[in-house]
Parts: sequence; C-alpha cells; structure tokens
Amino acid sequence: MKKIIFIFITSTLLCIEAFAGVSVMPVQLFIVNPEKQKSTTLTLESVDESEKRIFEVKAFKWTQDERGENILEPDNNIMVNPKNFILQPNKKQTIRVGFIQPPSALLANKQEEAWRIIVDEIPPVIKESSVRFLVNLNLPLFLGKQDDLKLKFDLKDNKLIVQNNANSHLQILNLKIVDANKKEVFKSDTMSYLLAKKNQIYDLDNLKLTNSKNYYVQLNTDKNEKESNKIGRQFLIGVTAVVGLGIAGVVLPGWIRRRKQGQFYE
Repeated sequence: MKKIIFIFITSTLLCIEAFAGVSVMPVQLFIVNPEKQKSTTLTLESVDESEKRIFEVKAFKWTQDERGENILEPDNNIMVNPKNFILQPNKKQTIRVGFIQPPSALLANKQEEAWRIIVDEIPPVIKESSVRFLVNLNLPLFLGKQDDLKLKFDLKDNKLIVQNNANSHLQILNLKIVDANKKEVFKSDTMSYLLAKKNQIYDLDNLKLTNSKNYYVQLNTDKNEKESNKIGRQFLIGVTAVVGLGIAGVVLPGWIRRRKQGQFYE
C-alpha cells in the first residue's frame, strides 16, 4: 500500500527567502499611486529543485475586527494572472495582480485598503510512498499612500490597546513595556500587522500597572526597520504620537509632528 504524507509549510514572509525549494519576491505588494499604477507583480522561483510544482493563486479582501484579528473574504475585484501554473525546476514564474475596476475607486476617504494574495501548492500525483513538503504563501497587498505613524496607547481591563490612527497599515515587529527606570515589565515578540484605523490588544496577564503615566511602550515597526540604525520608538502610555516616516527616536507626551523625510515604498 502506497503512503503519501504531505506537510504544508505556511509562511507570512518578512524577507526574501526560499521555503521548501521556492522563493518569492517581493514579500509585500504595494500600489502606492492608484492613479498611475493599476497592477503589480510577484515572482516565484524554483531553487535547487528537480521536480515541477503546481500552484493556485487566490485573492482575499483583508480586514480586522475590533481586537485586531484578521478577517479574509473572497473578493472579485482582484484579477490574478495566471491563477494556476506549473513552476518548472529551477525556473521562474511571474504573477500579475490587478483590479477589475480603477484602483482609485476602491479607496474610501483616502484610507489604505488591504488584500491577501494566497499562493497554494497543489498536491501532485505520487507514484510511490514519500513525504512531500507543500508550500503555502500568504502575501499582503496594500493599495494607497503610506501615512505618517500615528499611534495611541491605552490601558483597559489589564490590557494594552494599541490604536493605529493613521490612514495606512503598520507592522509591529516586537513590543515591550518599560517603567520609569527603563526596567522591562512586559514583552511580545509576536509580529503582527495593524491595518488603518484598527486596534491591537495585548493581554498583560497578571501584570498590574497602577499608574499608566509611569510606563512607556517601546516598539520596532516596519517603518523604522527600513532605516539603517533600526532604532526602536518609545511612547508614553495614554498619549497620541505622530511621527513622520523616516524618523526614529523618543516621543514625549503630547502631539509631536516632524516633517516627512522620505517614502519607504515605491
């Protein structure tokens, strides 16, 4: 009796890497200027492989609930070409992703919209017993301009609430809370996306913060990760901070505005 074991490797990529013999570039898709750019592309490459692979590509509208949990729904506004393809050994396949209607018509109140492009490997017909790794790639597609960083932090019911008040997404790479003496009292290394105008909630477990004004949030994001020094940002809990793209540093209480010094994504 032939026995086939399929192991699915699901990845939400942060950098260009090869998974089970397949690499993808880029790992994030952007259409920053929908008036001029109607579509974008990604490329899959077979790396050091001896067999072909079959893939299927699907697109889902991506939103988040009040806790920051992801919601994916099928969306017919997205065109993917090709939807199905065979990736030959050590070859490349380019996939174009675009919109049926003008992309600018999908933007409400100049707020960024988001989708997920799912690239699934289809199990092949195996003639003998074997173990086969199947690839599942989950790539974000963002439509709209990148806004300045606008965050607010609140404490409620022993939970830290991170509010993204910007018109575009934020990717939190890690986050921690420190007291006035810079002692770390909470840390999360879980990478998460925070879409425009959405919240992310962190359960502080048994940690009791008696006075929020005595604590700061330090976090690294995809905004300051683009910089060479990669300095984290620090925010006082209970205030709102506005920081221009390309700026890293310490944010003190109140509103702080700094001039934008560059665009991260082209």
